[in-house]
Amino acid sequence: MVPPRPLLPHGAFEHGILAAVSGGADSVALLHMLAHSLPPEGKLAVAHVNHGLRGADSDTDAEFVRSLAEEYGLRYFEHRLEPATVLSENSARNLRYDFLTQQAEQIGFRYLATAHTADDQTETVLHRILRGTGLSGLSGIAPLRTITLAVTLLRPLLHLRRKEILAYLESHGKTFREDKTNVENQFTRNRIRNKLLPLLREEFNPQVDEAIFRLATLAAEHEWVVSELLGNLIDIALVEDSPDRIVLDVMPLQNYSASVLREMLIYIWKHKKFPQREMDYFHWSALAELFHSPGKRLNLPGGISVQRTHNRLEVVAHFNTANRMVRRQHQQGTGREFSGRES
Repeated sequence: MVPPRPLLPHGAFEHGILAAVSGGADSVALLHMLAHSLPPEGKLAVAHVNHGLRGADSDTDAEFVRSLAEEYGLRYFEHRLEPATVLSENSARNLRYDFLTQQAEQIGFRYLATAHTADDQTETVLHRILRGTGLSGLSGIAPLRTITLAVTLLRPLLHLRRKEILAYLESHGKTFREDKTNVENQFTRNRIRNKLLPLLREEFNPQVDEAIFRLATLAAEHEWVVSELLGNLIDIALVEDSPDRIVLDVMPLQNYSASVLREMLIYIWKHKKFPQREMDYFHWSALAELFHSPGKRLNLPGGISVQRTHNRLEVVAHFNTANRMVRRQHQQGTGREFSGRES
């Protein structure tokens, strides 16, 4: 049997990889694989975020990761979150990525690697289905995603199942830290992992994990094709583009169906990083109708206004200064938003 290996872009180590390591099985396997794949001139470092939510256990996790970094002779960076700032699972995630991204930028590393696996992909897609998602949401976790101009998020283990990870660690005699909160079911993700997926495997389809992962793969391929086509369509109609504003000429778009126009608008929201959480089917449909309704204006969730004047459709984001600064950090250096395609 061929041992599992991380999937990396060509020359990734030359640009530098900052590995996010929690101390759990997946991240320990990630670090071990990366360390043993590191070429002589390659650059690899370790970062750990101590959430401070589990008292002494959190500190022990940090010490464990620090010792791993020392074992491999790698630089180690640690950041402790104040428990009062961790208001939810989502806020913890955002704070964690903020530190990791900033750390990668400070040391001049292009890649930030996390240990998401195929099981994480399955859980993510199932979570989105239960919550309600469009077709793009079915694509799940992307193996590669640009965070800022300087940093790209990399998921080298996304092709591996958790059982493969555990077998790999056992074969190499590697220990890891167990997060006791993974078996607690107050979080939706944990309930999906611990209750729903076992039920689906037992009662409906023993191969449900593979089926959902395959769905995510096909959806991602579909998303890429659609993005190419929609990007070309936007380029044809684009009149003006800035971080908080985009203007389209509606005339080249008159013969397209409402469904195509709706998908094009979703594509714009996604690439401009406009708020999407409160946007539903009816919002998108009303937006598509503006292409055939001169003189109308819509005020949408998240501080977005859209107005149709003569042959122009103008989309404007009315953000406060703080929100605008955050968005521009994500958009910095992208130039014309729709001059290229997202990979």
